[in-house]
Parts: sequence; structure tokens; C-alpha cells
Amino acid sequence: MVKKDNNQQDFFINNKSSYQSKKIITAIDIGSDKVICFIGKIDNILDKRKVRLIGSGYTQSKGIKNGAITNINDLEESIRKAVDLAENRANLEVENVSVNVSGNYIRTERIFGELFLNNQIINQNHIAEVIEIAKKKFNSVNKKILHVIPSNYIVDNIKNIINPSGMSASKLGVKLLFIYANPNHINNLENIINNCFLNVTNFTAKPFTSAISALTDEEKNQGSVCIDIGAGTTSVSTFIDGSIVFAKSLNLGGWYITNDISKELRTPFDQAEALKTLYGNALRGANDGEDIYQTPLIGGDDDDRLSFSRSKLISIIKPRLWEIFVHVKKCIEQSGYSDISNKNTIITGGTMELPGSIEFAERILENKVRIGIPKGINGLHEEISGPAFTSCTGMLLHSILLQENEIKTQEKNNNFAFKILEKIMGSGF
Repeated sequence: MVKKDNNQQDFFINNKSSYQSKKIITAIDIGSDKVICFIGKIDNILDKRKVRLIGSGYTQSKGIKNGAITNINDLEESIRKAVDLAENRANLEVENVSVNVSGNYIRTERIFGELFLNNQIINQNHIAEVIEIAKKKFNSVNKKILHVIPSNYIVDNIKNIINPSGMSASKLGVKLLFIYANPNHINNLENIINNCFLNVTNFTAKPFTSAISALTDEEKNQGSVCIDIGAGTTSVSTFIDGSIVFAKSLNLGGWYITNDISKELRTPFDQAEALKTLYGNALRGANDGEDIYQTPLIGGDDDDRLSFSRSKLISIIKPRLWEIFVHVKKCIEQSGYSDISNKNTIITGGTMELPGSIEFAERILENKVRIGIPKGINGLHEEISGPAFTSCTGMLLHSILLQENEIKTQEKNNNFAFKILEKIMGSGF
């Protein structure tokens, strides 16, 4: 047997240690209501079912509104608090994090690429080549690419091919979905994260990550729409044949409902949020006019309080909720996939905790709706298992998928390197 030298040993050791370093993954979901930090531990990198949540923390968002940064220092403070809470519960310090992007900064574009093959058998190299052809057609000026996703392949004019590998063809086409954001916004976010002594490994789009956790594999394959109604933004994504084909964020959310309550009842914003949470409903009940509550007035004395009925509160909530779902419906119709994707409609996000919201959504969207809750990882206790935490869970799952692809590529490259070394040093290596 040929003895390995120190450099060869380091090659194997470093490769193994790189696997170990990837066992801890961290996600930061920056919303208009909360900043959430999840820390997960991967027991088996190649088995996403073995992911455990070992630390979580969330705090009220400051310095951000409708996905837009309004105060750098305040947002940095909110991120630090959420990360500190998660680190304390996980009993470790993190360095690398994934960060979510939402709001009007999210854009999508579909690009078609084509490769002529002269009746060859399609292999992975051909697939990689046609993807690169499509990528080169994308104008990336003033765009920060977050995701590049093959929606489907076309083999000799036969559309909607999921995996063309092994097929004989004269030409191979691919439709790529580019999800991108404003680069200045991304740079500002990255600077804030770096100021927290953290390193951003990747940015993700909220419409994508919410769906990863909320939708089942069958729903993604059948055709589905995932709607995430947060505090300041609402994200819409469409899946067909297992792949995302459309994504968009709207500057509408539960914050606007709370703001309407605050203005109409002349009560502080925090009090309006409490009223919405405790007594709010999307639908009227028979006895709502009999339920009377009181709330303090802005600028008033402790004894200055406004009496109002539950019916009054609902009458404030309904118009804004109606506006949100009307815009969502219009967004779905304009996507070009409404006929296919409307088989399943899943709605997630903290706003969907409002009683009656599902029934209300079904009336506006004219479709059966279910609530999407976070799933796919172990360790989600009751406090963080509601729809408000779906996107952050999806970020962890997305990080795992990235690692799986990276490891497979690394193993492929390593196998190639081993073969080269064997040729150089002999079969005894």
C-alpha cells in the first residue's frame, strides 16, 4: 500500500470537518411585526427529516416597515435580540445565517434557453449546459439574484418535462424562474447582519420559503398557490409539477388592519393590536352588537376610554381584509397560472390566526382554503408552531436542500480527484 503524505491526509480531514461544520444552520426571518431566529441541528445532512430545532428566539421588529428598512440601528437591535435568545436556548454561538427578503423588493422573471443535440441521449452535462444558456440571457444589471429555479424542460417541443435525463432528443429547452431583489436593499441588510457579527450565507425570498414549509409535496406536484399574509407584506407563490413558477410580494398585511383600528377607535397602536387579537373576527356573529368593550384614547387620561361593540370592531377589520384578498386574487389571475394552480390554496402567516379568516378568504378567492403551518423539522413547540413561523421553518429546509446539492457536487468532485490521484500514485492508493 502506498503511504499517504500529510497533504493527502489533510485533504480527507478537511473534507470531513466541512461536513461537520454544516450541521448547525441558522435562519433569520425579518418581518414588519417580528424578527425570528431559528437554529437547527442536522443529525444527517442527507436526510432532512433528521433536522431538529435546538434554539429559537423572536422579538418585536423595529426599524422596518412593509419590508423596507426605516432605521438601521433599530433593526440591528431587533436582530441582535432575536439571535441572542436563540443562541441562549441552543447553548451555542452562531456565525453563518440565512436571511429572508420580502416586500416590493421581490421580483421574478422567466427566461427560456434551448440547446440543439442532434438526436443525442440527454445527460446531466446537457441539462447543465442548457441552464447556463438560459442564465446568460438574463439581464442582471441592478438585480440581486436570490434563486434560479428550472420550472420545466421541453424536449422536441414536448412541454412540462420534469426530468429529461436519458431521453433522446434533437433539442432540449428549459424555462428558468429568476427570483431577484433590489441590490441596494440586499447590501443594506447584509451590512446590518455583519454589524451583528454574523455572516450571511444566502438570502432567500419569502414567497419561496413560506411555500417550502407550508405545502406538501403532493400539493406542489398537483398545482398550488401559497399565500403568506404577514404584518406588513403579503407573499404569493405558485407551484406546478413540484417547482415554483411564480412569486410576488405585496405591500399589504395585518399591520394595516391594526392601523385602521387604531385610527377609527382613536386608541394607541399596541392597544389596537391587542383588540384585534383578543376580540377581532373576519365574520359577524349574531350577538356581536351586544358585546361591549372599552379602550384607552390616544393622549387621554387614564379614565378617558372609548366604549365600542364587537360589531364595530369587525366592521373596521372586514374592509381591509377584503382589500388584501382582492389584491391576492388579482395577483393569482395575473400570474398566468390560475387555472392550474387553483387546485390547492394554502394560506399562512400571522394574520391567518384571526378567527373567521379562512371562511372569509374562501368567499373572496372562490376556492377551498386551508391554513399552512410550519412543518418539516422536529422540535417545534406550541409557541412557535403557528402560521407566523412558517417562513422561518422553510428557510431551514431550504438551507438543507442547498447543503444536499453542495455535498453531492463535492462528492462528485472528490471522486474525480481520487481517480486522478489513483492514476498518479497507483492503484494501491
